[in-house]
Amino acid sequence: MKYYIAENEQPVGPFEVGQLIARGLKGTDLVWAEGFEGWVPAESVEEIRIALYSPNGSSPEYRETAIPEINPTQNTQCPPPPFRPAYQQPQPEQQPVQTEIPPKNWLVESILVTILCCFPFGFVGAIKAAQVNAWWAGGFCEKAEKASSDAKRWTIIGLVCGLVWIVLYGIFVFTVGLNGIMENM
Repeated sequence: MKYYIAENEQPVGPFEVGQLIARGLKGTDLVWAEGFEGWVPAESVEEIRIALYSPNGSSPEYRETAIPEINPTQNTQCPPPPFRPAYQQPQPEQQPVQTEIPPKNWLVESILVTILCCFPFGFVGAIKAAQVNAWWAGGFCEKAEKASSDAKRWTIIGLVCGLVWIVLYGIFVFTVGLNGIMENM
């Protein structure tokens, strides 16, 4: 099959597949042939895709033998190529640039509460604190803020529970000690 290519927004050809490859055709270049509804990317045509990505399609020997003498002409039977390519490579999504300061992660405080005061609540606070930086780095600012507030809440709950436990234990030791002193009198 012979294909036309779009050069300077004009159809040029027809060319055999080998000639297209020899001309330096890229997979994103637009081609048209009889029977096509419109211009399509070259890599969407199986015959061209195989030639483009085959190991021998890029060798200099293949390129030299693939170009017979041909004078491309402008064809009036094929539709004009689109002014802008109908197909463009999808661009990778770009993360928004964050100019804000990340929320406090409460990691140090939650670890101290875990070790010194109340293990269960401090441990939950440490897990939430570890999530803050991960969410922020991923661009999920709202989730990072939520994880920060959760880490703060669990750290404070652990601190309060730990302090209450220490006070109750101090009262217990004081009363037991006071009872022991009273019995010895």
